[in-house]
Amino acid sequence: MTTTALSPAASIARTSFRNVLSGLINCGYKSSSISCARQLLSSTTSRHAPESASARFASTTPQKIGCSNFSSSPTSSASSSALEPRKDALTSSDGVVGYPIDFDIASSVEGKESQIVTIRLEPNQILRAESGAMMYMTHGVQMNTTAGGGLSSGFKRMLTGQNVFISDYSYDRSRGPYGYVALGTDFPSKIVRINLEEYGGKVICQQGALLCASHTVDVNVEFTKKFSAGFFGGEGFVLQGLSGKGDVMVKAGGSLIRKDLKEGEVLRISSGCLVGFQEGVEFDVQMVPGFKNVLFGGEGLFMTTLTGPGTVWLQGQPPQRMISEIARRVPSGGIGLAVPIPGMGGSGSGGEGGDGGGGESTSGSS
Repeated sequence: MTTTALSPAASIARTSFRNVLSGLINCGYKSSSISCARQLLSSTTSRHAPESASARFASTTPQKIGCSNFSSSPTSSASSSALEPRKDALTSSDGVVGYPIDFDIASSVEGKESQIVTIRLEPNQILRAESGAMMYMTHGVQMNTTAGGGLSSGFKRMLTGQNVFISDYSYDRSRGPYGYVALGTDFPSKIVRINLEEYGGKVICQQGALLCASHTVDVNVEFTKKFSAGFFGGEGFVLQGLSGKGDVMVKAGGSLIRKDLKEGEVLRISSGCLVGFQEGVEFDVQMVPGFKNVLFGGEGLFMTTLTGPGTVWLQGQPPQRMISEIARRVPSGGIGLAVPIPGMGGSGSGGEGGDGGGGESTSGSS
């Protein structure tokens, strides 16, 4: 078998094509594209025409030589650019890493008197919510329940009215680009979204006000600055401090209003109507003026005062007030009288039935 000697130009062209072929293989081009390159290499070697080979290598593109499946960019390069990690990932205080959620477009509050919130999740986004608040989640959304930094952090949250454990929701992209999580409240409530960065990075709320938040939001214990405010303010000595970067969803009973206080402006509210206030607002109590107001006004001996500057959120139906009203209307004549029986009427008719039963028994015995 004899071999034909190639001219120097043809040898250079063949070497160049071999280098191109090796680059294609290393970059992950399709097999059809590599076959086209091999055909071009063999045709160039058989012709061993220096001028045509070097000219074709210099000026001809793969599309012009009949390789329609030849892609100008490798498949692996496209996939790697699509999966290229974002640079805005944030780490929480307990080490959870995730992308921030844009609540402006990813959250939706539905309902009137009793509301729910639906959060749209993208891959690698983390939503941190109160355990037990989940209403539904779509396929591909995963829930991870932890103590959120250990038992000490869980105990600290418990002091602020939250549960010891929290649930982190994430989406694995198994069913489309988005996953959805819907959260509800344990009491008929309105839901308000608060961006912490717009209020100095910290908001102080009543106990148990948090529904869900960004994974970078921390729940801290806030103590009332004055003993009288903690004892008579209707919120207790411990409040809930929400700080960090991101948004929070806070629940409030009944109608929800927002008031922006100016410097030195004082707002007096009924005890228990406070949902939250911006850091910088002074929280205190004062006595209700007037003896008749104290006895017959229905507000008790003290009322809460909020002094600006800052923003406060108020609720029209505090849960404790509604619970107290329900408990006040429950009959206290015993278990049998407290449970209504169909056809027997209320507690008054029950008492009459008891007396009538007693009369029948007496006449029977006589």
